[in-house]
Order: sequence, then structure tokens, then C-alpha cells
Amino acid sequence: MLPNNLREIVESTYKKAVDDGHIKFTESSSKKVKDPETGMTYQVTYAPSLQHKPEREPESEESKDKVKEDPFAKPEPELTVLDNCLDDYRLVLNKYPVTPNHLILVTKEYLLQTSPLSPKDLLATYKLLDQLDDEDEMLRHLAFYNCGPDSGSSQDHKHLQILPLPYKFVPFQDKICSGKEHFIPNAKTEPLQDSKVSFAHYVVPLPQDPSAVDEELLAMTFVSLLQRTLSSFQDWEGTRETAGKPVIPAYNVLMTKEWLCLVPRSKAFASEPSRIGFNATGYAGLVLVKWEESWDAVNKDPTLLNKLLLECAFPSTAGIKPTEYHY
Repeated sequence: MLPNNLREIVESTYKKAVDDGHIKFTESSSKKVKDPETGMTYQVTYAPSLQHKPEREPESEESKDKVKEDPFAKPEPELTVLDNCLDDYRLVLNKYPVTPNHLILVTKEYLLQTSPLSPKDLLATYKLLDQLDDEDEMLRHLAFYNCGPDSGSSQDHKHLQILPLPYKFVPFQDKICSGKEHFIPNAKTEPLQDSKVSFAHYVVPLPQDPSAVDEELLAMTFVSLLQRTLSSFQDWEGTRETAGKPVIPAYNVLMTKEWLCLVPRSKAFASEPSRIGFNATGYAGLVLVKWEESWDAVNKDPTLLNKLLLECAFPSTAGIKPTEYHY
């Protein structure tokens, strides 16, 4: 069970951690821009102080042998919201947030960030979203999971993240799912996609009634979306630049109370301008940039974001059925 006052616990823990210096809040500037070609709205956040933050390097033979430090191995009480969250998890605060009250749901057992989400992971995440959202205050949250190094993940210990959406911000997935009922995609019924958006994104609306959402429904929905997502890599093996090396599938999972979305990923960073990197949040329209050159470029031409997001993902398959659905 989750405490009824979870949001208040999050806010008070965050405030105390900031006041006591345990959280290093990243100062930033944000601006909403709209792509006239796709209709997508983005919130672009400029945080130049992150230029000095180390980025995850592409995996090499040498890096595979290095023992990586697990930042979640030693719980920090000052950042802990719930030490025992739904039995199998700890709910903690992000130590270096760009957004206040940025939460991390960490598995107590060490599991790899390359593993798919389990039915328990999915239901725990949904329950947290249900408890944290407040319709009266127009407060919504986005949960996301970066699976695999090319997805924008930075840590190997399995964890999901949850952050408040900007006030009145509407992810493009909202529009896709508007007025639609929940369904399980299959070989005859494709997940929803917006044909104007360049990158592949597989979306299914969730039931409006939270009592209708259980492990089985979430698991069946997730697996069907994952099958469709993995089919991108099946088609990709013959054209991969690093031919001969095994393909490690990477993808982003995005979830609100209203929908579940998966995005297959080809790489974490776009080549130009200034290596803009994307994790799952970019594929909901929340873009973080560190360099002034990037900030100026996307503000001058918002259509650039659609191109950069595609560069790091796969082309949209809207209206196209895969030759073989099961991976």
C-alpha cells in the first residue's frame, strides 16, 4: 500500500533535502516551441551547468570489463521518500534534478537496466502515478524507463523515473489517444501512431477507470508493444553500420495514467548540433540541451527536433504492418 499523502511526503522530503544541501538543483531556462509541420509542442530546457556532467560513453570491449559503481547500492536516507515501496522497491529523489520532485523507483534486488519491465514494475509505476496525479490541480506525472545504453540510460541498476509534467503541457501521445479505448495490439491491430511524427512510437490508451488496471492488463499491453518495438531491430540487423556485432535492442518506455508508449532507439546522441542527447523524456516533447548553440538552433527552427529525434530512433511505421510481428 502507498500512503495517501504520498505527494506531501515527496514535497517535504525534497524541500528538506534541498535546504540541507543533499540535492543539487540544476538552474535552467525553459521555453515552449511548436513544430508547425508535425503539430508537436516541445518544452526545451537549457541547462548549461550540465556541460560538465560526465556522459555515458558508448560501450566498448574495454569498458565491459570495468566494474561500474552502483549509486543505488547504498541508500541515502536524506533522499529516500519510501524505503519500502510496494515491497520490491525504494522510492528516492534524484540527487541532481532539473525538475523539482524528480523521483526514482529503484529495485531493491540488483537487476539490469537492459531487462524488460515486469508486471510488478508496471503496476507499481501505475499506482504511483495514480497517487501522485491531482486532476483538480492539473498536476500530471510522466514515468519513464530507459532500457539499454542507446536509450539514454546512465545507470545499470534497474530503475524507473517519475517527474511532474510542466503545467498544462500536452504530450503528443495525449492527442493520439484522445477518445480512444484501451486495446491489446496484435498482428491485425497496430498500436497507435501519429503519421506526422517522423520517429516510430507505439502507443496504447489505458482504461480511464484505475480499478480496471491490473498486472495482467499492463503486462499484456506492454508485451504487445515490446514485440512491435523489437521488430524494428529485426529489420535493422542487415543495415547496421557496425556489421558483424550483435545488436543490443534499446528502447524507451513512457507511461502516464492515460497511456503507455514504447519507442525503439538506435543511439543516444544526435550528431548535430552539439550532440543533443535524448532519453525517454525527449520522446514526450521534453528536451534538455546543454549548449547555447543547440538552444539557439532549436528555438530558431523547432522542426529540427523532429529530425534529431528520428536520427536517434527509427522511422515511423504508421500505416505499415511488419512482415513478421513476433520477434
